[in-house]
Amino acid sequence: MNQLTVPAIILGAVQGLTEFLPVSSTAHLTVIPRLLGWDSPLLNSLAFDVALHGGTLAALLIITGKDWLRLAPSLAKPRSAPGKFAWGLLLATIPAGLAGLTLEKAANSTLRGTFFVSLFLAIGAILLWIADSRYRNRGMAEKTGPGRALLIGGAQALAILPGLSRSGITITAGMALGLSRREAARYSFLLSTPLLAVATAWEFRHFPPVATGDLAPILAGMATAGLTGVLALRWLLGLANRTGYRPFAIYRLILAASLVIWAFLAGTP
Repeated sequence: MNQLTVPAIILGAVQGLTEFLPVSSTAHLTVIPRLLGWDSPLLNSLAFDVALHGGTLAALLIITGKDWLRLAPSLAKPRSAPGKFAWGLLLATIPAGLAGLTLEKAANSTLRGTFFVSLFLAIGAILLWIADSRYRNRGMAEKTGPGRALLIGGAQALAILPGLSRSGITITAGMALGLSRREAARYSFLLSTPLLAVATAWEFRHFPPVATGDLAPILAGMATAGLTGVLALRWLLGLANRTGYRPFAIYRLILAASLVIWAFLAGTP
């Protein structure tokens, strides 16, 4: 077995879980390789990154695919309630798409340090706690029209800040705009689907040649990301209304504090 297969499986599991739970996949995927000393070019390559995103996209399609198939015909009827909902989802992807095209490289080059990741982890945790504590309406996702969808999409664009968490900030915005805890998560996942599909397709255009020996860890990471992603999606949808999101907020605050302490002791930025 390729010596990178086990690390690839671990990183795939981390990607699949943290992409959809409101805890920031970027924070975990930035820190875990540092902690474990994994500096392999393959695990930091575009090919591996695309594979992990492909796995999480497959998980999203398994969970939201039926919803999108149901919504697709309503795009031809933009004035109907389902049409407004479907068009709202598509319009809401625009802010994050523009942010990704214009600001992602700058954010990755200047804000990936432990301090900034910890800061945004903590900020996202506080916002999530406030939203979970104060906003307990029982609105359905399908009631979200284009106006509120753009507000949630604007929040999603802020996820370009490493550590803030795309799912965390969109769930927070959804609850703030009147969605129930479960419906906020469901809307977040529906909103992520077209954006992740476009981002993965865009990255795949530049997919580099892969050596035969590297296929095993790449495929292992991809499969693990997909499997754990499905489990995370189903778990969160079942858990949201029962326990809320405050446990995730507490975890984020503990993680942020731990990262700052570790960086201070290790002398790493």
